[in-house]
Amino acid sequence: MENQVFNPYLPSYEYIPDGEPYVFEDRLYVFGSHDRFNGPFFCMNDYVCWSTPIDDLKDWKYEGVIYKKTQDPLNKKGIHSLYAPDVARGIDGK
Repeated sequence: MENQVFNPYLPSYEYIPDGEPYVFEDRLYVFGSHDRFNGPFFCMNDYVCWSTPIDDLKDWKYEGVIYKKTQDPLNKKGIHSLYAPDVARGIDGK
């Protein structure tokens, strides 16, 4: 069992500032803003999620885009950045 992991814990091509870690069942999830390589601003991409088993912090899995910035009613054109995401479990358990 891997009890400790060091930076960078995600692949070097992934730029996730403002990461919010949560444990749901047997996995650790990191929800984060998403910087663009050489982008002129921070957090220009959609929100993404990565996860790993809580008993093996080296086995990270890309869960994909969880929220597109164009889903925001005030950002239909996707021209604004997305900062500091957070999540909560709904009453449906999701």
